[in-house]
Amino acid sequence: MWCRERGPSLQRVLLAIDRFSSWSGKAVSWLVLISTLLISFDVAMRYLSKPFAGTPVGEFIRAIWFTYTFSYDMSYYLYATLFMLGGAYALSRAQHVRGDIFYKNWSVKTQAKVDLFLYIFAFFPGILAMVSIGAQWAAASWEIHERSGSSAAGPPLYPLKTVIPLAAALMAIQGVAEVIRAFQAARTGVWPQRLADVEETETILARQSEV
Repeated sequence: MWCRERGPSLQRVLLAIDRFSSWSGKAVSWLVLISTLLISFDVAMRYLSKPFAGTPVGEFIRAIWFTYTFSYDMSYYLYATLFMLGGAYALSRAQHVRGDIFYKNWSVKTQAKVDLFLYIFAFFPGILAMVSIGAQWAAASWEIHERSGSSAAGPPLYPLKTVIPLAAALMAIQGVAEVIRAFQAARTGVWPQRLADVEETETILARQSEV
């Protein structure tokens, strides 16, 4: 009775969390384009500057080469932000790496029970620690206006460190939906519906080979 009454409303909550994670992942995915453009520009300027070193053309190239002093920091800042903030989106689509050599052969109830155990005793302790400790690191970094020592430009590190607790919070929100899904699947033997717009190539090929 509880399942029949609460099932549709609970499913809407799960899909709403999925949509929120989807929004956050797709928003941050624009960093792929930004990173590609900036790194391509930096590489192009690097190669163009060599033949014209010491000439007026070379000086002009250096003048417009705005990524010169922070290209290294720029690349790992953008990648780190994309990697961390995209985690909730990947989790919402069940695209995180797992030991499928064992997992795919288990029954749905066994999969769900293993997932539920790992979410409660491994995932959430780690994620909540990232939220708490990451927030402390970010606050300390903002307080001292911490800057990177990896390049002469010394860009600020505090915005990047702020991404740590933010990414963990997004993962925690999606983790709540995954725990509910695992609990339902452990009871019913059927995985609740989830939004799906991405799928690993290996999964597609494995399904096609079974047809």
